[in-house]
Amino acid sequence: MSDVTENGAVGPGEGTPYTLDESEPAEVRRMTFVPFLPDGSCVAVEHPDGSVRLPSGDVRPGEMWLRDTALRVPLESAGFRIQRVRPFAYDARGRHVFVRVEGDRYEGRRRHATVPWRTGTPEVLAPRLTDPVERAAVPDAARSRRAQTDASYFADSVRQIELTYLRAGNPPEMGSGFGAGPEQWRAQRRMVVAGLHRDGTFLDVGCANGLLMESVAAWAAEDGIAVEPYGVDLAPGLVAEARRRLPRWAERIAVGNALDWTPADGRRFTFVHVLADCVPAQRFPEVVRHALDRLVAPGGRLLVSVYQPVGGTAPRAADRLAAAGVRVGGSSAGDGAPGTATTAWCDA
Repeated sequence: MSDVTENGAVGPGEGTPYTLDESEPAEVRRMTFVPFLPDGSCVAVEHPDGSVRLPSGDVRPGEMWLRDTALRVPLESAGFRIQRVRPFAYDARGRHVFVRVEGDRYEGRRRHATVPWRTGTPEVLAPRLTDPVERAAVPDAARSRRAQTDASYFADSVRQIELTYLRAGNPPEMGSGFGAGPEQWRAQRRMVVAGLHRDGTFLDVGCANGLLMESVAAWAAEDGIAVEPYGVDLAPGLVAEARRRLPRWAERIAVGNALDWTPADGRRFTFVHVLADCVPAQRFPEVVRHALDRLVAPGGRLLVSVYQPVGGTAPRAADRLAAAGVRVGGSSAGDGAPGTATTAWCDA
C-alpha cells in the first residue's frame, strides 16, 4: 500500500499510514469499516458534498469497540447491520483500527442512517472513494477476506456472538441473537414448526442459548406434535448458557461445528435445523450434505432458515437450499417484514 503525501495524494512506495495487522489492538479510539454484502460486493456512502466515503467513527466512552462501536457506527453512518468483524490494519498514531465487516442493508427499528450507497466489487469501488487511505484500505480488506481460513472465520464468529449474546442483562431473545422481544420472537421464528410433520427428535444446529430448541418444542406441542429437542453450537460460552437455562436438557446440548459435528453415540434425528449463515457461504452445500448424510434419520427432514434485517439482500431459505443442490420440499415465512425470516426443508 502507499502513504499519503503532503498534498493529499498517494505516493507509491512511500510506506503506509497503517500497519497491516489482523490482531486485536489493545487501544482503539477510531474505527473505519470496509463493509461486505452477502454477494461479496463492498459498500461506501455518497455524501451531500459529493464525496464517497467508507463508514467511520470514534469510539465513545464506555463502549467496547468490537461490540458496541462496531455495531453502532455502520448503522448510524451507513444503514449497514454487521454480523462479523475482522481487524486488518492499525494506525498506532491515531489508535485507529481498520476492519472488514460482513452484514447487510438495514431498514428496521434501530437508529440508523438512510443514505445513498455506492456498491461494487472491491476493484470497482476502491477508485471511486474520495480519501486516498480509504482507496487503499478496500483492496487490503479484500485480500484479508480472501486469505480467511476456516479457523479464523469460526474464531471471529465465536468472538462476536459471545460478546453480543452473553452480555449481562440480556433477555433470552437477545441471548439468541434477536432484539425485538418475546412477541416478535414468536412471530418471526414460529415458521420453523411448519416444517415438522410428525413426532420425533429436533436438533438445532447453532442453538445459541437454547431458546429456539425450547420454543420449537412448545410451539410444536400447540400443534399436537411431540418433539424432543437437542442442540449444538460452535461457541462454548453459549453452550454453557444453554445448559444453564435448560438443565433438564443439558446433556443434549453439545459444542460442535456445523461442518462436521456428529453425536458421540451416533444417533440421528427426525428433524435437523440449520442456519444458512453458520458457515462461509461457499461451504454451505457441505453443511447440507453432512446433515443429510450423518445427522438426519432415514425418513427425516432437514430444515434450513435464513434470518436477516429488514431491507436485507440475502437469498431466502428456499433459494439457498435449492442452490445447495437438493430438492426443496416446502417453505414457510415468519410474520415480520417479507424475507426477514424464512425456512425451507427437504426430506432425507
